[in-house]
Amino acid sequence: MCPYLRRVKIELCYDGERFAGWQAQPMQPNVRTIQGELEKAIERVVGERVEVLGSGRTDSGVHALYQVAAFSTKSTLSDETLTRAINAFLPPEIRIWRSREVALDFHPIRDVVRKRYRYLASDSRPFFPFFRRGTWILHRRVDVDLMREAAERLLGTFDFSAFQTQGSPRKTTVRTVFDVRVERIPLSSAFAFPKAFELGISGAPDVETTRERIDVPELIAFEVEANGFLYNMVRAIVGSLTLFGQRHKGFENPERMTEIIESRDRKLGGPTAPAHGLYMMNVVYSDDLK
Repeated sequence: MCPYLRRVKIELCYDGERFAGWQAQPMQPNVRTIQGELEKAIERVVGERVEVLGSGRTDSGVHALYQVAAFSTKSTLSDETLTRAINAFLPPEIRIWRSREVALDFHPIRDVVRKRYRYLASDSRPFFPFFRRGTWILHRRVDVDLMREAAERLLGTFDFSAFQTQGSPRKTTVRTVFDVRVERIPLSSAFAFPKAFELGISGAPDVETTRERIDVPELIAFEVEANGFLYNMVRAIVGSLTLFGQRHKGFENPERMTEIIESRDRKLGGPTAPAHGLYMMNVVYSDDLK
């Protein structure tokens, strides 16, 4: 053990289907959480109890393609050894991409300047069974162009109370949305990372074949990047956008989105999309923008 404390930043991904969200629940030891599993695995590796602080507390059933967390330790294990050793004790649904020592004052929540989420949905027919677990299956075809037009009204700094589920008080409900996208994407792009995210992970080589190709159904990807999110904000936005996409009564005009925002009334928006289609996609810190 070393005489000084180290701060370790971990970058990880997880399938949240079988977990009760990120946040550990000490009063319910039998409830599996991402934070709880990480803390148990890290303790077995470094020989001391640690608190793992994540950049965001994803809800039950929500996934992460890229999440950031940090903990402090006196362990002298190298970054590479920590990554391998911790992964060895984690359940298969959770994997650390990499670990690295950072400044002692690094705070995975306070230092965040942007976060990005992706939501996956499918309106394909026939229904593609492999989309079932990580995708919201829509039972009517949607107009992606109209959803995109409505989504553009979300860009900027607004009070997003109309897209907040009650239950998590905030000092302010004002947030800035930097980017929002709605598009049909091929299955191969469903788990693609932002261009700025590079971990040296290589894909499988292309394989030539003379077999006639089958057109695999596309997915609908909703992406929102903001300086912060209210409780269930992304899922509420997606649920509202689908009403535009399906041209529900009163949602034929994309200007309706502006009216919903200005109303600050959750009842005027659409349903909260199911958790299993949501993925934390990227976390950006001030140092990343230098």
